[in-house]
Amino acid sequence: MAPLPETADQWAAATRVVLGLLRLQTEQPGAIDLGDMPRFLQMAADERNRHGDFGAARMLESWARKLTKPVDEWED
Repeated sequence: MAPLPETADQWAAATRVVLGLLRLQTEQPGAIDLGDMPRFLQMAADERNRHGDFGAARMLESWARKLTKPVDEWED
């Protein structure tokens, strides 16, 4: 399936979530176990979906799925 074109505001919403998690991990190493990261991204996707940010939700869901696999198995 071809990726859907997302608007800049949807990219920004998804990026804010990821940067927030990165900041948390940087300021408090180990705050979130890597195995739990897909669940956190999915929770964020659900929240974005509730706010009508469907593009951001799709991106976060995709990234959550990727984190369940080794990097060499990620598809673009």
